[in-house]
Formats: sequence, structure tokens, C-alpha cells
Amino acid sequence: MGKPFASGAVSGPDKIKVIDPALAAKIDSLNEEAFEVKRQDVSAALGLLHKALTLSLQHQYRKGEAINYLYEGGIYQQKGYAKRALYLFFQSVEISKQLKDTFNIARANHQIANAYRDADRLPEAEVLYKEALGQFMALKQGKDVINIKNNLALVLLDRGRYSEAEKYLQEALAESKASRYTYGLKKAYFHLGLLYKATGELAKARNYMGHALVMDQEKHDSYGLSLATGHLAVIASEEGKNAEAENLALASLRYAREIKATQLEIEALERLASINQSRNHLQHVIAWQDSLVRKQAELYETERTEAINMLDLLKEKQEKQAAFEKQTLLAAQKAEVTHLILQVSLVASVVLLAIAYFWYRNFKRARSIGKELAVKNQVIQKSSVALDQLNKAISKQNLRLEQANELKNKLFSILSHDLRKPLNNTKGLLHIINSGMVTQEQYAPKLEELEKQYVRSSDLLENLLVWIKSQLEGAQVQVREVALSSLLQDVVIDHEEALAAKSVVVRNQVQEDLSVLGDPEMLKVVFRNLLSNAIKFTKQGGEVTITSKAVDGVTIAIKDQGVGISEENLQKIKQKMYFTTVGTARETGSGFGLMICDDLLRQSGGGLSISSTQGKGSVFAVNLPASLLPQEKGVQQSMSLM
Repeated sequence: MGKPFASGAVSGPDKIKVIDPALAAKIDSLNEEAFEVKRQDVSAALGLLHKALTLSLQHQYRKGEAINYLYEGGIYQQKGYAKRALYLFFQSVEISKQLKDTFNIARANHQIANAYRDADRLPEAEVLYKEALGQFMALKQGKDVINIKNNLALVLLDRGRYSEAEKYLQEALAESKASRYTYGLKKAYFHLGLLYKATGELAKARNYMGHALVMDQEKHDSYGLSLATGHLAVIASEEGKNAEAENLALASLRYAREIKATQLEIEALERLASINQSRNHLQHVIAWQDSLVRKQAELYETERTEAINMLDLLKEKQEKQAAFEKQTLLAAQKAEVTHLILQVSLVASVVLLAIAYFWYRNFKRARSIGKELAVKNQVIQKSSVALDQLNKAISKQNLRLEQANELKNKLFSILSHDLRKPLNNTKGLLHIINSGMVTQEQYAPKLEELEKQYVRSSDLLENLLVWIKSQLEGAQVQVREVALSSLLQDVVIDHEEALAAKSVVVRNQVQEDLSVLGDPEMLKVVFRNLLSNAIKFTKQGGEVTITSKAVDGVTIAIKDQGVGISEENLQKIKQKMYFTTVGTARETGSGFGLMICDDLLRQSGGGLSISSTQGKGSVFAVNLPASLLPQEKGVQQSMSLM
């Protein structure tokens, strides 16, 4: 029978318990040591098994327990205690099934089948042998498969099913040779010898039994040599070779005596008596019969002594087991008391924890409420500050609105005066002309003056309409890309008469490919006002220059050679204070243009900056967001061609 593989982990039907590998190895070692010494010293073997079982039970090592029962059962089977052996074998099977340990289930079934065969329960033995055979084959345990086939063949041989027995033995023989399993090979030879002796094929029986004898000689196995020579003696006797049979029987007796195998000695003596009887050697028969009687008496005494010793061993084992169970019971009672104390302590701890928890929860809740109140107070304070800031912002906004309303009222008052004056002049002049109070030569100069007033009024009205439109809620600036050079050229053309009247030259030096984002009509209003302003304050025969710069947007600068603006008037312009001054040719204005320009540019995302030096002139710089700078346009066009 093969030996088990040690394992540090075992599994039960519902759980897996992990065992310390070192402890599992120790228990396995005790079991295996007992298995090795059981033939020489049963007492030592049982002592080792008791230690292994105690450790297995203490640490719930179920696999070690199952193997322990298997090996102890083998000892009782060897000593003829079949019922106790079967009880232990079945315990081993049950535990191995719980562990789903197929290998040890098969080993236990093999042992149970051996016990059934010894008890002549052949049908039951055959069933279990075949079950174990299937299990070992599934596990690919080659040597165990061979051993089962050899034993199963003996059951079939005893039941007279010779062909089936021969089939299993030939398979065992072939598999033993292939795997070089000498023990299985020797058993196959020996059992084939028995088979052919039973079927009367004595030549085959002699051949196979002879092979078994040779292997026993190589191993110096006196027990095997006694068995083989004994059966060869029977074969020779049946062949009528009585002299050879007697020699073989004597050899069998000698080998049995070497190892003090009493039962084999008795069998050898019986053969010698039978052989000599067939040869009519009566004196020899009597002598061998006397030896046989003495040996049988000796065997009886030996068996009686062994039985008494075995009973003592059983009693000792039972006492040890009872002591262990008592110790286990006391430990369990102690553990139960300890468990009860722990439970009481646990309940007390839970109660204390519950009290502590509720106290802590109330404390935490009170602290949380305090924090919440503090947070709410902070929120209230912040809200109070925010409301105060909001009130201040509203007050400032109201002040700005009041100032804006005052400014608008003042502007509308001035604008209505500036618009009403030329209209009244026109009405008066028309009345004089229609009444015939003056001649054509007399009113012709007045008509020229009236035309100038009309132009100024028209410009003023246009500025006013554009500004009013920009101030309306919901009015949108129509922003698009505007080519500046062409737009400024149109503005210059609009001022040709004013330029010609003062012989002023305008130099438009703006890049032709320069564009900005803006409302073209609003930009025209801005540049028209600024150019008109530049012409107004430029001396006779002077020059106005319009230049451009494209860095972080676009800047258009309108520079004149006029009289310049005083620091006082520059501050008025920056503070959006309404005022008007007379030009170099006594031109008048509304004083409203620069204010409109600044407002419109801001709405377009731009701005107006003014620099001036009295006596040298002024520069009005318009800052606008660029559409695409010229170099960027070039890059974009290059990419579109790729």
C-alpha cells in the first residue's frame, strides 16, 4: 500500500481549516513511522499512532486523523481483529469523504476489501477492489493500480473466474515491467503460478512461480522464498516428481525457520508429511507428523501469548484514550466557563460602550450645534457686510445715474440751443427775403452764411442721432471687418470743401491691407469728427497726417499742425465737460464731438487718447481691435494654398 502525501491544510464539509505546515508534517511523520515499524514492534507502532491521533484531534487535522485510523486498522487486521479493523477503516473512509480526499478513500477501500477477502466475503471484496481500482486509475497512481489488480485476481481465482483473473494478472505483469515496479512484478508472477496450478497447467505454473522465486532470491526475501518453494513443491508432487518436491519442501521449511514464520513452518511440515506418505516412507511421515504437532502447539502458545499481549496493548490504548477524552472534556468545561465569563464581560463592555456612545453622541451633537450656530453667526455677519457693501454700491450707482441724467439734461439743453439758433436764423432770413425788404445783392452773403450754419447743424444732428442710438437699451453694434484705408479716404472726400477753403492737405498714410473689427457707420462718425476737428484748428495752408500702427490691435493717429490744446481744456475733455472753442478761421462748433467719439469707441472695444502741445498741434489716437494683422493674413492665405 502506498504512502500519503502530507498537507498543511485540511477541509471539512463546511469550512477549510489551515494547519501550521510544521505541525502537519510532525503528525504525518508519526503516522509514517508507525506504518514502518508495525511488523517488527506493534507496541511501538501503536504508541506512535496514539501520539499522532492526540495531536490530530487537538488541532483538528482531519487528514492526519483519517490516515491514523487507516494504519491502526491495518495493525488490527494483521493481528486478526477483523471487526475492530473494519470499524477503523470505515472511520477513515468517512473522514476522507468529508475532506474529498479521493486518494485516501481509495486506500481505505483497498484495506476493507482485503479484510472482506480474509473473511471469505468475496462478492463484497470484489466490489470494493473495483471501486478502489477506478479511483486509483483516475488519480494515475500506477503502483496502487497494479497492487489492486493483483489482489482482485485472487478474489476472482477463489470464485473460479479464471479467465478474468488471468486478464488482471497479465495487465499487472505488463504494467509492472513497463514501470519497473519489482514488488508488483513478483506478485504478478506468483499469482499467475497459483492460477495455472489451479487450472492444472502445471508447466505454466512452474514457469511463473520460478520467476517469482528468482526475484525473491535477488532480494534475499526468506518469507517469499518459503512461499515460492512451498508451492513449487506442490507442483512437483502433482507432476509425480516426489524427490524434487521433497527437496523444495525442505527448502521452504528452512526459509521459514530463518525468519521464525511459524505458520509457514507448519505448511512446510504438512507438505513434507504428504509427500513422504505418497512415497510410502512411513517412518518419515511419523517424524514429520510429530514435528507438525509440536509446531502447532508452539503456534497455539505463540498466538495465545500474542493475544494476551495484544489485549494488554488494547487496554493500555483504551486507558490512554480515556485519559485524553477526560482531559479534553475538562478542557471543554474550562473553555465553556471561560466562554461564559467572556460573554458576561462582553455584555458589560457592550453596555458601557453603549453608554459611552450615547454620551459621546450627545456631546458631539451639542458641539456640532455650537459649531453650526457659530457658522450661522459668521454667515449673518458676512451677509451684513455684503448688504452694507451692496447698499454702498447701489448708492454709488444712484449717484452715477444722477450725474448721467444731469449730464444728459445739460447736453440736451445745449444741443437744443445749438439746433434752435440756426433754425431761427434761417426763419428770419427767409422772412426778410420773402417780404422783399432786401435786394439780391444784399442777401446773397447771408445765404452763404446760412449754408454754413446748415452744414454745422446737419453734422450736429447726425452726431446726436448716432449717440442717442448708442444709448438706447438693447441697441447692438454691428461689428464686422472694416478696411481702414478706404473708409478714411471716404471721410477725407467728405471734407474736400473745408480742406479747399483753408488750403489744408491731408496725407492718408494708413496701410492699404489693414483691417479692424467695428461698426463702419460708427467709425465714420468718429473719424469725421476727429478730421473736422483737425481741419478746424489747423492754420491756413497747413497739413493733417493720418498714420497707422498694428501692434496688439490697431492704432490710427490723426495729427494736425494746429494751435494745440491747453492743459486746462485737456482735463475738461478727459472729464467729459462740455465746452466749445473757435477755430483758426473763426469756425464754431458744438463741443459735443469728442464726447461722442470717446463713447462710441468704448462700445466698439476701443478707446481714444489725446496728446497736444500748444503752438505745435495735437494728435488724436484711436485704438481699435484688429481683425487680422497683415502678416497673419499672409500666413492664413499660405495655409489655404497648401
